[in-house]
Amino acid sequence: MNATLFALAVSSATIAPPAEQLTYILTPKPADGTLHVSLRWKTAGRERSTLSVLPNWGGVSSIADQLRGITFADATGQREGNAWQVEHLRGAEFSCDYDVDVRRDKLTWDATFRPTLTPKFFHGIGTTFLLAPRIGTDDKTEFEAILRWELPADWKEAACSWGVGPNVGARVNVSDLRHSVYIAGELEVLTETKDGRSVTVAMRDEFAFRVRPFAAMAADIVADQCAFMNDAEFPEYLVTLVPVGDTLPGESSQLSGTGLYQSFAAFAAPRSKMGDALEHLFAHELFHHWNGRILDREAPEEHVYWFSEGLTDYYALRILFESGRWDARTFARWINRHVAEYVRNPAIHATNEDVARGFWTERSTVGEVVYQRGLLLALRWHRLARDHGVADGVDRLFKTLVQRARSDGLRLSNAKIRAVGIETLGDWFGPEFDRYVERVETIEPPLNALAPALKGVRKTVYEFNPGFDVRKTSAERRVIGLVDGSPAAKAGAKEGDELFGFSMHGDPDKPIEMQVKRGDKVVTLKFLPRGKGIEAVQFEPAAAAAQPAAKTSQPAARP
Repeated sequence: MNATLFALAVSSATIAPPAEQLTYILTPKPADGTLHVSLRWKTAGRERSTLSVLPNWGGVSSIADQLRGITFADATGQREGNAWQVEHLRGAEFSCDYDVDVRRDKLTWDATFRPTLTPKFFHGIGTTFLLAPRIGTDDKTEFEAILRWELPADWKEAACSWGVGPNVGARVNVSDLRHSVYIAGELEVLTETKDGRSVTVAMRDEFAFRVRPFAAMAADIVADQCAFMNDAEFPEYLVTLVPVGDTLPGESSQLSGTGLYQSFAAFAAPRSKMGDALEHLFAHELFHHWNGRILDREAPEEHVYWFSEGLTDYYALRILFESGRWDARTFARWINRHVAEYVRNPAIHATNEDVARGFWTERSTVGEVVYQRGLLLALRWHRLARDHGVADGVDRLFKTLVQRARSDGLRLSNAKIRAVGIETLGDWFGPEFDRYVERVETIEPPLNALAPALKGVRKTVYEFNPGFDVRKTSAERRVIGLVDGSPAAKAGAKEGDELFGFSMHGDPDKPIEMQVKRGDKVVTLKFLPRGKGIEAVQFEPAAAAAQPAAKTSQPAARP
């Protein structure tokens, strides 16, 4: 082949083939309580196409049944389960229109991911309402996608994970379309740029902080994680924050969120403050850009959740500390909470097969152990790797896996983690992996795991047990399910006590205060919500690292 033909061949090989075109028009109708979706699909080379939704996602079930009045123009469609088989002229453009059964008024904590339409805003994640193409079994097929919003007159802002504004376009695949957040309404929207990377925040003005400090926090954490990963290719990023439920009493707070395509969707109780719990939640979900998205997982992916979730938590916490955003006491408190919850977890020895079966159904035990196990293994292996002469510790393993995912398409499995661990850290890693990942023995971090900033000591840690039903008591604002001899009962609480004020949380080392009526007076009951104790390694700032404690808040719910 001559040089000219060779150059033409290389050029042709690197040009992406033309993509089919999708145009979505989203029309929120607050007065009618509906979201109307109009889709136009310009096909190529076929007379039959498929549109589908996932059967369920994020606690939203029977998604196909929540799409109402589906009609087709320039085509005919027939439903088959969660899909619609569409017949049309070869290479034709056809349209599909439907309404979405949305939750009205406000989000609730039992269904944060369900599409919601209020008089003030719409919020939805594509997996729960968006009909999307299905070509074969590959959801990575790319399309030229256009999104247009038709909004009520007083709604000025709109955004999605792949563009900000009422009219946006991008080349995206089906998985990205689905795993995007879509939001519009009366919102605060601000773009913050740091180190050349842009983060846009779109949020309701219903919290104890405004959009500017929140956007600055998000941009700082993005910059810190990109610096740690030496990543110059991080995309423009969207963060949404919407209110859920009612304002909680006192200093109580509740948070939840999930990482999506180039975005993070967050949920918080109205009037919530911006503290370390929100920072941790965002940092965790953001790090999934590398550990979960770039470094994807082989099926069954639950077998490596200890790595994709647990190491993500480890790096989220560590970077918050090493970047200077958190002081040593805040870092120690979060690490200690994870260690204490691990030793108290009845699923401490759940196998990877147990996780595959019970991750989504046994959330408080099997669902949590993967976060705890991965974090403790990262603490342990980072120290052991350094002791074996690997100066960058477990970072070498993680960054090597990410690099190979980018260059060679590596997908995560336990066998690959073990092999690359031996290659990058040394032969000692094989027996360690077998002991703690395969045989799931109890993990104990070395006392010097976080030296020199923190030192480890052995302490008694307590389970959180105030002695009553916290969820029902918080919801009904009266004591429900009081247990005789419990901390609350010893402090003077009685079954059915009406609460005139209370502070509720999940920390056994922080007092709970409850104001109840006794005769003509309102008295305060104060007690530590401690159950049984167990010994565990806990960390505290070394003398040289001690700093004033940062403002604290309660941990966020897992996505």
